[in-house]
Amino acid sequence: MKDTYLIKKISEEVQVLCDMNNLKKLTKLVVTVNYKSNINEEHLRKQLHHINKKTFGPWTQIQVLRDDIHERTAILHTVEGEKDD
Repeated sequence: MKDTYLIKKISEEVQVLCDMNNLKKLTKLVVTVNYKSNINEEHLRKQLHHINKKTFGPWTQIQVLRDDIHERTAILHTVEGEKDD
């Protein structure tokens, strides 16, 4: 359940960043989660694509790093994408 909440929050924050920077398709996302989290690259990509098919997809390179941070926290390191002209 914690991972579902965390994925939702990651999606919301990435969407805010995409909107602020006029990004229509996310090409790269690097995120840090807690060591105990079940989130991995494939699971995160699948869930993000399910939430927003226009922004996230097979073109999105995702890297999940792990660190000793709070279980309900994610740190977004890199958010890159294609500009919306």
